[in-house]
Amino acid sequence: MPSRRMLEDSVILVELDKSVDLSGAHVIDATPSAGIAPSIALSYMIDGLRPVKIAEVRSRYFPHVSLVSNGVASQPKIELYKYESGGVKLVLISRNFVMEDGEPSYLIAERIYRFLIERNARNYYLLTGIRLTGSRGVYIASADPNSIGVFLKAGAKLLRSLDEVPADKLSSHLMHLYLKGTGKVWLLAAEVMPYFPDPAAAKDLLELLSRVLGFEIDLEKLEDEIRRQREMIEEFRRDYERMLQDRIKGEREPHYIG
Repeated sequence: MPSRRMLEDSVILVELDKSVDLSGAHVIDATPSAGIAPSIALSYMIDGLRPVKIAEVRSRYFPHVSLVSNGVASQPKIELYKYESGGVKLVLISRNFVMEDGEPSYLIAERIYRFLIERNARNYYLLTGIRLTGSRGVYIASADPNSIGVFLKAGAKLLRSLDEVPADKLSSHLMHLYLKGTGKVWLLAAEVMPYFPDPAAAKDLLELLSRVLGFEIDLEKLEDEIRRQREMIEEFRRDYERMLQDRIKGEREPHYIG
C-alpha cells in the first residue's frame, strides 16, 4: 500500500506567480452539477473578466480521458485564476471533470486549500445547481448565519434544509477544509433545469455574485445564449406536439378490412 507521502507526491501544484498575494480574496469554486450552471458561470467569468492564471494542478488521480470542446481535445485539468479590480479580488477555480474518488479527491482538495490559505484567501464560495421548487432563483446557506443578510438583500433565497450538498467529492472536501479552517463558507445553489445546460441559472448566479462581491461583468453574450436555448426548446416543444397530433390523427382514421 503506498504511503501518504507517495500519495501526496502524485498531486502537483505548479505556481505561475510565486509572489501572488491573495489577501482578502473571494475563492469561487464551481462544482460539476445538474444543469452545469456553475461551470457555465465560472467559464463566463474567465472569458469576461480576463483574470490571470496563477497556478495549475496536475495529478495521476485525474480521470484518464480526453475531453473534447468545440472540436478540440484536452486533458482533465484544474486551473486557478486571479482577478483584481476596484478593490475586488477573486480567485476562480476552473476544472473540466468530475472527481468522486474519496482519498485522491481529499489530497487534491488539501493541496489547493494549502496554497490558498498560505496566501490568505480565506473566503470560499461553492456554486452548485439544484432542483428544489421549479421556481427561478439562487438559494444561500452559510456556516455563519450573520453573513447571509447581504445575499438575501441582493435577491437570494434562504436554503433552510439540505439532506446532501449537491457537489462532487473534490468540492465537498474543499468546502469542509474551509469550514474547519476559517468558517467563511457560502453555498450558492441555483435552481436549474436538470436535463439541459442552463445558462439562465448561470446568469442568476453571476448577477447575485456581482451584486454582493462588487464586480462588474457584461452579461450580453450570456443573454444571447439564453434566447437561443429558449428558441431551441420551444421548437422542440412544437415538433413534439405535432408528432403527438399526427399520432392521434392516425389512430382515429377508419381502417377497412378488404
